[in-house]
Amino acid sequence: MAKETPKKKTAAPKARTARRAPVKKAAAPKPKKREMNDYTGPFIPNLTFEDFSKEFLLKLMHVWQYGWLHMTEAWYNAVKQRYGVDAANDCETQAWETIGERVNPRFAKVANIELNTVLDSLKCLQLPLDNTTGGLFPAEAKVINPNHVIWTIPRCRSLEFFEAKEPERIRHVCHVNEKRIIERYLVNRKIKVTPLKLPPRKSPDEIACQWEFKLEQ
Repeated sequence: MAKETPKKKTAAPKARTARRAPVKKAAAPKPKKREMNDYTGPFIPNLTFEDFSKEFLLKLMHVWQYGWLHMTEAWYNAVKQRYGVDAANDCETQAWETIGERVNPRFAKVANIELNTVLDSLKCLQLPLDNTTGGLFPAEAKVINPNHVIWTIPRCRSLEFFEAKEPERIRHVCHVNEKRIIERYLVNRKIKVTPLKLPPRKSPDEIACQWEFKLEQ
C-alpha cells in the first residue's frame, strides 16, 4: 500500500494588533485680535467696527451725534435761505416725522423690544443718535405704572442753542415738531403724548420740557 504523505502543518494566523489612530495635536489657540484704541498706523482696506475697542467706538458715537445734529441744522438753514422760514419749518417737520417712522422701528427690532407698554417704547428713545441716553438730552422718568409715565428733560442742548442764537425757532421746534417726533419715536402710536411744560422759560434753572405718556387701550 502507498504510504500517506504527512500533511504539512499550517502556521496559526497571527493575531492582528489594532492600529491606534494618530493622536491629533490640539490646535494652538489663535491669538486674540488686538482692538484698536485709535486709527494710527497703516491704512486697513478691510477695516470693520470690530477692529476698534469699546472705548474708541463710544468716542466715535459722540462724533456721530455731533454730525447728526449739525446736519439737521445745515439743511434747515439751506432751505430757509432759498425758500423762507415757512418752507424750512414744513420741511423740518416732515423730515423728522419720516425719520421716526422709518428708523425707530428698526431699533425695536434689533433690540428685541416687544412694545407692549409705555416703558417698552421709552427704550426706543434711548437708542437713536439723538437719544436720551447720553449727555445731549438727559431724561428723567417718573413711572406711575408701566403704561403711564411722566417724562422730564432737565437740560436740552438744542433749546440752549436756540435761546442763545435763534429764539424765534423755539415755538415751532418745541411746540410743533417735538410732539410729532416723540409720537413717532415711541413707535407705538396708541401712546398719547401730552406736553405738560414747554419753553420758552424764564430762567435757565427751569427744566427744558416735560411730557406725559399714556397708553390708550
